[in-house]
Amino acid sequence: MALDWLDRITTAIGVVTLNAMLIVGLLQVLTRYVSFPIELYWTYEVARTLLALMTIAAIPYLFKNEADISFLPVLERITDRTDRFLLLRNVLVAFLAVTLVVSAYQATIVSGDVSLPLINWFKVGWGYSLLGVSAALLLVVVALDTRDRIRAIRGGFDG
Repeated sequence: MALDWLDRITTAIGVVTLNAMLIVGLLQVLTRYVSFPIELYWTYEVARTLLALMTIAAIPYLFKNEADISFLPVLERITDRTDRFLLLRNVLVAFLAVTLVVSAYQATIVSGDVSLPLINWFKVGWGYSLLGVSAALLLVVVALDTRDRIRAIRGGFDG
C-alpha cells in the first residue's frame, strides 16, 4: 500500500532529524577523544532539540496509525465495539489538540525574538510554531478519524 501524504511528510521529517541527531551525537562523542579546531559545545543542545522536534512532528502520525493508544489490543479483546470507545478518546485528543494550538500561538507571541542559549540562530518561537502546526494537523487527523468511526457505527461495522 502506498504511503499517503501524511506518512510521507512525517517519515521524511523523522529520517532527516534522526540522521541529523546521529551526526551531531557522533560529533559529541568524538569531541571527548579528538580535538577539533573549533569548539563544538552546542552539540548536546542541538541533539536534544532535534529529538524534541522529531517527537512533536510524530504526534499526528502516531495517532493516525493507532500507535498512540496502548490499551487498544486490550480493548479489542474485551469488546467488538471499539469505535464507540475510541470516539471518547477522539474527543479528549481533540480537546488536547485545540489546547496545544492555542498555547503554542500564545507562547510564540510571548517568546518574541528569544533564541536558544547555545544555538542563537534558532528562535524559541519556531519550536512553539512547530508544536502548533503539529497539534493542528493532529486535530485534522482526529476529525477525519472521528468521521470514519461515525460512518462505521452508522453503517453497522462498529469494531
